[in-house]
Amino acid sequence: MRDLAVLFALSKEEAESFKTVPRAVRSDYMHDNIEDIFFDEHLEYTQELETSWDAMHRMLTDGSLDIQNQCPPLCNVIMGGEILYGLKMKDNKPIRPEEESDQLIILKTPEQVQEIAAALPKRTKEACRKCYDRIDSRNYGNEKNDEDFEYTWQWLQRSLVFWTRAAKEKRYVLFAADQ
Repeated sequence: MRDLAVLFALSKEEAESFKTVPRAVRSDYMHDNIEDIFFDEHLEYTQELETSWDAMHRMLTDGSLDIQNQCPPLCNVIMGGEILYGLKMKDNKPIRPEEESDQLIILKTPEQVQEIAAALPKRTKEACRKCYDRIDSRNYGNEKNDEDFEYTWQWLQRSLVFWTRAAKEKRYVLFAADQ
């Protein structure tokens, strides 16, 4: 079963503040100071993705969940950006520290957000379907079928307003997924 994910559009001050939090407590900070506050007070800067994020990343790239995917700007929608929690790079490969297995947190810069906002509306359903069909079922963790594709496509379409607003306001975007 895939895990739930959310995007948060942060101001420069909020992003800088988050980055100063010690890595060991970033997951708690995420829940207490970002998630709770944004869902209560800043819904306009919050975009739920439910469990669509895994397939979304794959259908915007080459069909893999590779964090090192080199398909900008669309690889930055989910897995691209600065990894703040949940993965570390070792010998040019991502590893999941045992003490960070509860969440994945990645920050996108305003420049990345603007590139994403410009590219996403141009990505056709057909192009997404082609990449979705390349997903290797053995490492996907969910059943690949028309229903799953449509679910993921709908969540991607719902996110377009969020990306446009974040880009226009030059905000950072924080991707967070519970693991």
